Amino acid sequence: MSGDEMKLEAFAQEARELDERILRELERSPEISATIPQDFAARVAAKVPVRQPVAVRTSHYGRLLMAASLVVLFVALVVLAARGFGGSPLGQAIEWTLCIQFLAIAVWMGTQSRQSN
Repeated sequence: MSGDEMKLEAFAQEARELDERILRELERSPEISATIPQDFAARVAAKVPVRQPVAVRTSHYGRLLMAASLVVLFVALVVLAARGFGGSPLGQAIEWTLCIQFLAIAVWMGTQSRQSN
């Protein structure tokens, strides 16, 4: 055996030993019960400040946007009806889609106003 082969063999042996040590350490479960005091959770919980309940304010931005959407949909429906856009199948599909959206928003706003009273 030459010197280089012996060095490679020694290096391979050291690599195997290192792999075995790493594997043993990874498979070993750590012992943490001795490092964490028994009353640790109670002490941490005692240091947490008491949170005051937050007052929730409701805004009416959603209702205003829905009302604006109703107005825009209504104007779009009137304009499309005045131009006779419903003569083609595509025009009828667009008009029906806008009508369904208009009715859905109107029903939603009606149910929301009843629930808030």
